[in-house]
Amino acid sequence: MGENMKKRYKCKQCYSINIDAYDTCVSCGSPLKHPKSTLFRVAFQVLGLMAFYLGLQSVLGILITIPVLFKNLDSVEVINGLAIFNHFSDALLTSVILSALIFIVVIVYYYYRKRYIVRPPYRFNRMSGYQIAISLMTGVGCVFLSQLIIIISETIGIINLDNLEDYGQLIMSMIGQSPTWLILLTIGIVAPIAEELLFRGLVFHMFNRHMNVKVALIIQGLLFGAFHMNLVQGLYASVLGIVLGITYLLTGTLWIPIIIHIVNNSIALLLPEVWMNDPLISTGLLGLLLLVPLGVWLLYRANRGKYILDLNN
Repeated sequence: MGENMKKRYKCKQCYSINIDAYDTCVSCGSPLKHPKSTLFRVAFQVLGLMAFYLGLQSVLGILITIPVLFKNLDSVEVINGLAIFNHFSDALLTSVILSALIFIVVIVYYYYRKRYIVRPPYRFNRMSGYQIAISLMTGVGCVFLSQLIIIISETIGIINLDNLEDYGQLIMSMIGQSPTWLILLTIGIVAPIAEELLFRGLVFHMFNRHMNVKVALIIQGLLFGAFHMNLVQGLYASVLGIVLGITYLLTGTLWIPIIIHIVNNSIALLLPEVWMNDPLISTGLLGLLLLVPLGVWLLYRANRGKYILDLNN
């Protein structure tokens, strides 16, 4: 659709005319309230984005792994339970990378060409060395925050320890035969970047346009947990999503939650015994949980106690 054919809205502050693609007035920067952009419509768009990303992963996974599977049909090992994944773990990871990259391209296209939904708060502001150091520290703490959530969930009966171990074995069976660098590239780097663009960059701001930012913060965290599509990951991913959203609010740049997310995923991959063995880890490791509130507090102090993004928007 051409620029002259798009719907136009008048800014209530300066009365300038803006096209539908803008979130803020091009003249005064005031938020634009789109009459037909209801909360129901936003929720539908959010679910559509999530379904698109998951569907992209599924389609590419099928297209890439089926040829590998048929190539190994003559192998007896293929029909022996989880051993089937040994033949195409690389293909599975490749499909995840491709789907994430395609999704990132789509997001970048809409951001830079269509200016759709998330302009201007969708930020990649420069970071200080201090912020980077705090982000690395917070990412380490998030690994053990996730572990604590699993311990509490197992204690109160939400999840079963045996199911947790089975889940860990399933994951390692699916990707364990791949080289470490490919696993880290896929789950430790590419996937976190795509997920941050989706949830902190898109979902968070889409809901924030229609509700209090604190409510939007919780909703995007819960959706981030649901996106992982299993109870084990969903529990701690929801809390992690809220922590990542808070760090975004405190810094005004997506680079911070991206770094935290990458560090969290990478350490979890490099220390699989923390996840798959006895969840009652040592007091010393559990003490690293303090890095999470400490990191959030330091980011808060670094910003002089004020949020970068408007809490009342």
